[in-house]
Parts: sequence; C-alpha cells; structure tokens
Amino acid sequence: MSSKFNINRPPISDEEINKHKNFNQLLEKFKQQSLKKAQGDESWWKNKSIRYSTIIAGITVVCVVSYLSLTNSKKQNNTKHETLITQNTNNNSLSTHKFIQPPSEKLKSNYTAYKVNNAKGAELKHSTQSKINIPKNSFVDKNGKDIIGEVIIEYKEFHDMGDIIASGIPMAYDSAGKKYKLQSAGMFDIRGSQNGEAVYIKPDKSLDVELVSTNNEQKFNQYYLDTVQKNWQYLKHDQPNLIKSSATNTKNQRLLTNSKTEKLINEIEKVIPRKMDSVGVLYKHKSEKLTKPKEPSKPVKSNADRPNFKLEGSNEEFPELAAFNNVVFEVGPENKNCSTDIQEITWSDIKITQGPVSGKNYMLNLTYLNRKEKLIVYPVLSGNDFEKATVIYTSKLEEYDRLLAKRNADEKKLIVEMEAKQAAYMAELNRKKDELENEKAKLAAKYNVVQQNELASNFNTMSTSVKATRLFNISKFGIFNSDCPHAMAQGNTVSPIFLLSQSGKPFRPELVYLIDHSSQTVYSFAQTEGFRFTYDPLKVYSLCVFAKNKMFVCNKEKYQETIDKALNKFVITPLPDQNDNLIDFKTALEL
Repeated sequence: MSSKFNINRPPISDEEINKHKNFNQLLEKFKQQSLKKAQGDESWWKNKSIRYSTIIAGITVVCVVSYLSLTNSKKQNNTKHETLITQNTNNNSLSTHKFIQPPSEKLKSNYTAYKVNNAKGAELKHSTQSKINIPKNSFVDKNGKDIIGEVIIEYKEFHDMGDIIASGIPMAYDSAGKKYKLQSAGMFDIRGSQNGEAVYIKPDKSLDVELVSTNNEQKFNQYYLDTVQKNWQYLKHDQPNLIKSSATNTKNQRLLTNSKTEKLINEIEKVIPRKMDSVGVLYKHKSEKLTKPKEPSKPVKSNADRPNFKLEGSNEEFPELAAFNNVVFEVGPENKNCSTDIQEITWSDIKITQGPVSGKNYMLNLTYLNRKEKLIVYPVLSGNDFEKATVIYTSKLEEYDRLLAKRNADEKKLIVEMEAKQAAYMAELNRKKDELENEKAKLAAKYNVVQQNELASNFNTMSTSVKATRLFNISKFGIFNSDCPHAMAQGNTVSPIFLLSQSGKPFRPELVYLIDHSSQTVYSFAQTEGFRFTYDPLKVYSLCVFAKNKMFVCNKEKYQETIDKALNKFVITPLPDQNDNLIDFKTALEL
C-alpha cells in the first residue's frame, strides 16, 4: 500500500487546536482502545513481551504528549496573544457555562450596554449610580493590538439574594480546604467586545469600578470569580467609601418623571397658585378704586349750659363745616378742669386741630401771655341754624346711602367675579393633578417593564439608601464581588421532602436554595445528596425550589412551621406564570 501525503493541507485554526487540547481525554481514549484490544485478543494479552511493550509505549506517548504540552505552553506564555486570552473567563467558555448556570431563563436579567471610544475613554454612569472609569486606549484585541473605534462594554450588578439566585453564580468559597459561603455587599459582571469579538484590557491599563452598596460595613473583601479553577480569588480587603445617611438614591424618582410630568408639576406647584394669588391682588386693587362715599356729619344742637366759641375762617380749614352756617364750638364734657372765666378772656392766639374723633370733635388751643388752654370742642348749632342744617344733613345722608349701596353692589360683583376665577383655577388645578397621576401611572407601568427586562437585577434593590461605594481596580473582565465569608451553617440537619401546596403530592426539584435572611446568605444543595441541608434553629430561613424552569417558594412562615414541628416535609407554592419575573420572585422571597 502506497503512502499518501497531503502537502497542501490548510493550516489548523486556533479553534481546532483548542478543541483538541484536552490531553487527559486523549490519554483516556488511548487506554480504552488498548484495553478493548487486549480484551478482544486473549493471546495478545498473554504475551508478556507484547503487554509490557504496550504499557511502555503508552507511557512513552503520555510523556511525549506531556512534553509537547509543556513546550507548547512555554511558547504560548511568551506570546502577547495567549497572555491576553487568559483574561477572558466569561466569553465563549464551556466551563463557564457549566459553572454558572441560572436556575430559570425567566429570571434572566440583561446587561446594560455602553459604547466607548477606545481612543477617548469614558466615565460611565450606571442606573444605580455606580460609575465605571475607563482610561483612553485601554483595550486590545486577541492579538494584543490596540482597538480602533468603539468598544461595547456590557455591565450588570447584583445586590441581594434574589439577584444572586437568579444569576446562578456560585457563592461557595474554598480557602485552604475549608468551605465558606459568601455574603455579598454588591457584585458586578463586566465584559467588552467589538463586532461580536471579545476585547481585553491592556496589561498596563486598568478600569475603576465604583460600585454602590447598601451595606457600609467594613468586614468585606474583594474577590474575582475564576471560572477555570471554579473558585473565588481573594483580591484585597474592601474599604468602603461611606456616604452620609441623608444621601438617598433618587434614581427611582427620576425614572418616574419626564418633560410632561415636570411641566405638570410646575403648573400645579407654581403657575396655577400664582394665578390664584393674582386674582386676590386684582380684587383688592379694583375694590380700592371703588368710590368711597363719606358719611355727612350730623348737626348737633347747642347746650346752653356749656361754654362755646365762634371762630372765623374755620370753614376754610375744615370744609366739612362749610355745610353749616353759624357754627360755634361748644366745650365738650371731656374737659373736666375747664375754667369758668374762659369766655371772659380775650385770647391772643386761637388754633383748632382735628380732635380725637375725626369729623366729630376738634382740639381748641388758646393762648394769652403765659396762659395756655387745650380743650376738646364740638361743632354745634342753635335755633334756625340747627333746623336748616338738619334738612341739609338729611339730603346728604340719602345721597350717601345711595352711593354706599352702589359701592356695596360693585364690591359684591367683584367678589363673585373673583370667586368664579378662583373656582376655575381650582378646577384646572384638579385636572392637572389627575393628568399628573395618569402620566405617573403610565411611567410606572413602563418602568415596571424596564425593571423586569433591563434593570431587574440592578435597580429595584437600590431603592433604599445608598450607604457606601466600593472601588474596584480591575485589569481583566469578569465577575467581581465584595463579600464576607461565613462558615457553613451549624446546627440541625434535615433531609427535606417537598410537597406541592395545591395537591399535597411529593415533588422532586432540580435545584434547592436555602435563604438565610438573618445573615443575608444563600446556600445551594446538590440533588445527588438528596438536598440535605444544615440550619441554625435561631435564624430565619425560607426555601426556593426550581424544576423545569418553574419556581416554587416555601416562605418564612411555612418553613418555620415545619421546623417547629421537627418535620422534614416542606410545602412549596408555585409562583404564578404571570408573575414569573425577577421582581415578583423577590417579593415572593420576602426580600
């Protein structure tokens, strides 16, 4: 048989090389072929020389393969290309797919994508108030060449136990052979690409991720998830940047407002109240312009027992007295110490001014040498003068009443006009309030969709006060966490049996999570061990169960009832299909 040589065979691609890099699999295949051959040929196996030669040959193959592997690895480590590839632990990795397995597609949350010009860099502000600072020229391709143009940075955060369960990210931590569970103060996943191809952070560059956190404790460390070693790598102690308690996250309010709601709020709080105030000001202005009739002075008949004075020219100073002829001023009874000789003195100076009661009485100032008198006097008439004055007064009083009635009618008309305008503005205010509530309801409905699809794992848990930020300095893409290790639960052990709440029939789940509400920790349990778990009787727990992409919950109350009775049968309730989303899932878990 003649040999065939394929001289023009195309070069082997990186993908093909990587596909066959599993030398353990090659060795196992070789062993199985050898054993099969041996079992099929008994005479061959009985021949010791052949048997030993085969074993030696197998060992030789292993040694050669190992040597080639080491040599090839050493060469690869000397190239920039392979060094950069080791950064990528999240993109297109089979081990990652198996290691990080979300329990349900319905709970899956999307990444938020940002475009970044590599030559310019950027500071990205995430919806939760987290920030990502990217220096310019931070990214290279798989060959170590600088990226030209825009890079897509995909980012999402995890802030509570619901986020962690939905992500499928394992929270077990093995340190020096001792197993721990991690309590998270905030976790994020970040990756980069251009035209669908992964990009990498340049070796001499790093990104700063300022992750917001609702936990300001200083007991946490920073970790990176190594999806090849399937364990969390300790990076450093996490020192939070504390934020004053008064600083709250206002993103929720911002998402529930738009230009229309802002305009409506401005009209409700400023524009319409100003209009209502202006109506009152206008009424006051018009009211003041109405004619104010002056009530005529009623003539007073003189009292013969009281002293009086006649003053020339008084009508010029006080026009109200011009209506009466022959007015005299009578000393009023208020003057208790009035001298009896006051009428017998020829006073050198007499002045009259307005008295305590305007239009009713006057102040008479008398001067003679060093003597001065000050008297309260009243204008009075006597005889025919009084009668004539009374007739004039009656006529003027009728005119006064007519003018007063007209003024009152005009003022009442102004009041009715003002009240009508105020009522119209109040109706407009109520309409605007209703319009604002309807618009907010639309935004809230839209926001709920955004929460469920895009921000479910990022924002809904951040509605409480942001207490700290945690700075990560990252030199590769992947999953980073601020965590505090907790020893595995100690106490009672139970092998659970799950019963459906509707039928009471036994139910076998695919995944089981024990949620420790006391220490904010999530435990997952293996099906191979019957989901057996250990719990602390002094802590508060609930259970979350998955099977066939469907979610079931045993809430705190039902869990505690079972534990209090020392039973192992936990009643689980399915989450309704219409509520199969991350928000309702967290609500059902009482997070």
